[in-house]
Formats: sequence, structure tokens, C-alpha cells
Amino acid sequence: MPTTPSTRPTSEADISALVDLALAALPHYVRDEEPGIFCWERRLDDPHAHGRSLRYSLMALLGLLKAESAGRAPSVDPRAVHAALVDRLDDPELDPGDFGLHLWVDARAGVGRGPELCDRLEAALAASGGLPARLGMEMGWIATGLAHHVAAGAGARAQRLLRETLDQLLGVNRAPSGLFRHHGAPGLRRRFPNFATQIYAVLALAVAARHELDPRALEAARTCADRLLALQLPDGGWPWLFDAERGTVVERYEIYCVHQHAMAPMALLELADVSGDERYARAAGRGLDWIWGANERGQDMVFPQDHIVARSIRRRRGSDRFWLAAKTAASLARLPTGGSQARLTELNPTDRPYSMGWILEAWCGREGVLARLEGGSRP
Repeated sequence: MPTTPSTRPTSEADISALVDLALAALPHYVRDEEPGIFCWERRLDDPHAHGRSLRYSLMALLGLLKAESAGRAPSVDPRAVHAALVDRLDDPELDPGDFGLHLWVDARAGVGRGPELCDRLEAALAASGGLPARLGMEMGWIATGLAHHVAAGAGARAQRLLRETLDQLLGVNRAPSGLFRHHGAPGLRRRFPNFATQIYAVLALAVAARHELDPRALEAARTCADRLLALQLPDGGWPWLFDAERGTVVERYEIYCVHQHAMAPMALLELADVSGDERYARAAGRGLDWIWGANERGQDMVFPQDHIVARSIRRRRGSDRFWLAAKTAASLARLPTGGSQARLTELNPTDRPYSMGWILEAWCGREGVLARLEGGSRP
């Protein structure tokens, strides 16, 4: 990986080294007191694993399974992680979106617990306001998990759940701009979704399109992705908060590394493959360059010796809430919301295990995809 901030396009060797870093890092995120379960976060100034997250454990497991299928030796035993997660299926920490991740894991591992997981998903939805109340990122996980299950031959109930999820996502949740609302329930916040809502929706729809599970999926994925490409920052950064009704950026910060190096590539490379449109892969490459210093701070975000990719560039603590409120009000008034104020930003020195899991999900088996785009040159 580049050792100093770089403006050159990321190479195949860089991506392979990033995958190596994720594999080497994941054991440092496992909880000592709970084998097979990953922590909430680690910090640059503290090597210990803090907190606990079953959700991040599921995401780490998906990455480990992807690495294994791509011929990489997993650094944490996926079977041990899976067994630990199955033992905790009754944990109250789990939300409906987490059962979507469980379905995704089950389809990938071929375990055959789909009917039970669909039971749990339906029960969790009934207890928490149903699909309209789910945040956009959870809708993406539910749709992706169900799509993988249906593609693997799941029966009528999984097909019905997938149809209902996609109807919600492509109905009330979809704004005229092509972006997706934060949720489908009433309230002001639904107008202001974050990047995760958009990119997990694009991924879910690209997976559904790949398996020809819904004729609406590809067009909706492309429309949303095209709007995101139009809103990508000049340095390749993916802004954080959007006005779904206007199809505009409200607030760029925090700009998260996991969006740059993993979540956008997961979705955009899948969409590029399904659609045959290389623009999406090129945009993923521009975003990946951002983590090695092609950003507004000239900041290398990768700390291999600490097994961390710094979480984000954010507004300095204290002023961040002011800027968020001011820019949201400006968007409601249809006023400009631009301007970076880079001098008022700081490094967020934490990292979370899903960041490493999603690196594996995005890039294992795809290490050379950017190099194949016109010999690696990208605008």
C-alpha cells in the first residue's frame, strides 16, 4: 500500500495489500472474553477491543467467508464465528436488519437455516413497526439476504418476503430523485437519508437484478447510482447526508473510510458487473484513492502497524451539530449547502470490525478489476 499520501490511481498490488491488512486485522477485533464475537471498535491510541457487536460479527463473517471462497486463508475461523452467532440468535441486540445479514450468511455458507431465519425476521418486523419503520440500511440487508436465499432456491415464504421488501423499497421509500428515503414511516427525518441507505439499496437491487428476481431492480439501482456518481466529491469522497426529495447533498461530513474502500465498491462493482457499465467501477476506484491521501486533508487514512483504517474525516467536535442543523435547514429552504471548510475538520481515529469484513467482501477475487479498466487509468 502507498506509505505516503498519493494521487496516483490505486494499483492491483495496493488492493491486495488492503485485503492482507483486513485479514491480519480481524483477529485483533475479536473479544477475548467471547470467542467468535467481534468488538464494537478499536482506537489508534488504544490497542484493546472495546464493546461488542453481533451485527459487526455478522459482517466480519461475511467477509471471512468471501475470502475463503476466493482462495484466501481466513485469519479467524468462520465456522467458530458462525457457531457463536447461531448460539446468540435470541439475543435482544438483534434487529430485523441483522436477520437479513443472517440470511445472507446462511445462503453463502449453505447451512440451511433459512426457514428458521425467515421466522425470526418476520417476528422481529412485527415487533418493531414492520418494513416502513426500518432504516434504509436495514432494508438493504434484508433485501440482500432474501435475494441470495431466493436465488439459492428458497421457497414461497422467502419469495413473498423479498417481494414485500422490494415493494416497500421501490415504493414509498424511493423518492422522485431516484435516491432512497431514510425510512418509509412518516416524519421529517425520512427526507434526509445517509450514504449507507443509498449504497446498501444499490447493492441489494444489483443482487436482485443479477438473479433476475425483479424486473424493476436494475433500472432503480442504476438511477440511484447515477445520482450518487453525480454527487461524488471532486476528490472521490462520498458525502454523508442527502436530501432525497431534491436529490442533493446536505452535509458531506463525516466522510467515512468504509464507504470509500468497501461499501461503495461492494455495490458499484456488483452493479458494473450486472449492467456492463464501467462508470460504476471507475467511481469506486476514485473513491478508493481517497483513503491514501487523495482527500481534502492530504491525510493517509491507513495505519497498517495498528491494524486500523481511520474511521473518517469529520467536523471538529463541538461544531458538527451546528453545521448539520444549519445545512438541513438550508436544504429545507432550498438554499445552497456546499462548502467543505476542510480547515475545520479532524481525523476520527477509530475503526470497527465491519470495515475489515467489508474490505474482504468488496475486493476478494476482484483485486485486479481496476487495473483492467483501460490499463488501470481512470479519469
